[in-house]
Amino acid sequence: MEAAVPSPSRVGSVVRAAIVVSLVVLMVVLAMGFRRDPRDIRTGTIGDPAPAFDLERLDAPGRLRLADLSGKVVVVNFFASWCVPCKEEAPVLIRVWERYRTSDVTFVGIVYQDEPEAARDFHDRMGQTWPIGMDDAGRTALGFGVFGIPETFFVDPAGVIRGRHIGPIDEDTLVRAIEELRPGTR
Repeated sequence: MEAAVPSPSRVGSVVRAAIVVSLVVLMVVLAMGFRRDPRDIRTGTIGDPAPAFDLERLDAPGRLRLADLSGKVVVVNFFASWCVPCKEEAPVLIRVWERYRTSDVTFVGIVYQDEPEAARDFHDRMGQTWPIGMDDAGRTALGFGVFGIPETFFVDPAGVIRGRHIGPIDEDTLVRAIEELRPGTR
């Protein structure tokens, strides 16, 4: 008994069809990916309790503890003095901080892989007035899952991470993320 051998034209048609289907699938996947801002990503820490931290403050004497901020929306910004995008986003952070500083929202700066003096000078020179803490060992950044800086996390009043932004943040994105977490505005 002889096996049926497909004709070369039939093999060519099947190969062309497979290529067309593969390209269509690839285009759909890419189109869906381009609809999202890659800086606003959902990662494994979204929906999890924010890692507790207890850091030495650089802006004032004392400690910076997440536990002390319970019941507030907390904007956690990882930064360093050597980070050019951190300088770019500083005016945005300051404007939004001034808008919310007397409300149920607080900002926290966490120094990432920098020298304390340089970070303190950067914070002061940029005109930032929110508390900053020194993450000497990098454990806090590791707990939050920081890829690089700047990165901004949004923690709800119950202490759960609800959002993350990678790279310099713009004012609309920052305000929108805060407003989504404020009690009574959801």
